[in-house]
Amino acid sequence: MLNLIMTAFHVVFFGLIIIAGFCNGKVENLVKPGGIAPYGVSGILDGAAIVYFSYIGYDTVSTMAEEIRNPSKTLPVGIVCSVLIVSALYCLMALALCLLLPYNMVPGCYCQWKRMKSKRLKQ
Repeated sequence: MLNLIMTAFHVVFFGLIIIAGFCNGKVENLVKPGGIAPYGVSGILDGAAIVYFSYIGYDTVSTMAEEIRNPSKTLPVGIVCSVLIVSALYCLMALALCLLLPYNMVPGCYCQWKRMKSKRLKQ
């Protein structure tokens, strides 16, 4: 039951971000800084590699096959539907965030490992 509540919370939260992005964002933020793909194919592949790791949790669905009534029919449908729904939400949320803020306005030192690396080099 808690899992269902948390999933509903996440979907509502993502929905609010998507609505806010499409209502308050600007289309010019997608192309203004340096075009549609300023880092070329390598930038697109780097982003795709990062997104790949968000799909790691789908193997836990297949371990629940013992608890499903007709796993040969319902398990593939459930996995495909969940992948499609999550992919759509992820793409819509990424697009909404890109509409809100151009990529060149994201702070350069936005992740913890970069801060730790720079502190280690100073010592």
